[in-house]
Amino acid sequence: MGSKPHYHDGPLSLIAGPERIESGWWDGADVKRDYFIAQTPGHSMLWIYRERKQPGGWYLHGIFG
Repeated sequence: MGSKPHYHDGPLSLIAGPERIESGWWDGADVKRDYFIAQTPGHSMLWIYRERKQPGGWYLHGIFG
C-alpha cells in the first residue's frame, strides 16, 4: 500500500488526509478506506481514496470544480 497515486498528467501531491472510513463490519460487507485531497501537477484538485483491504489500490472519488 506504499504506492504513490497518479492521475492523467502525473503523480499527485497529497494536500489533506487521511480521513479514515470503516463501515459494514457488522454484516460482513466491510469497507476500509483512507480519503485524501490531492493536487495534480496541473493544479487540479481531486478527492481520492486508498482501499485498505487487499488488493488495495488508489481510486478517484471526485474532481473539485
